[in-house]
Amino acid sequence: MKASGIHHVGVAVEDIDEAVETYARLFGGTLEHRSRVEEQGVEAASIRVGESRVELLSALEEDTPVGRFLAARGP
Repeated sequence: MKASGIHHVGVAVEDIDEAVETYARLFGGTLEHRSRVEEQGVEAASIRVGESRVELLSALEEDTPVGRFLAARGP
């Protein structure tokens, strides 16, 4: 089986507002969707770039999967 594309790539970020601006500017993307997902402890923003998306994930609290990822590995 050969892959035909990438649906989305998730990126952990510290400042979602700054990341939305940066990714939109660098890739010429557009903000497709943004929401808080309390049960996952994140704020998520989807930037559409061509047929693909970059999903930006910012932790709502330090003790969440994304918060722990950022603490251990950085953005």
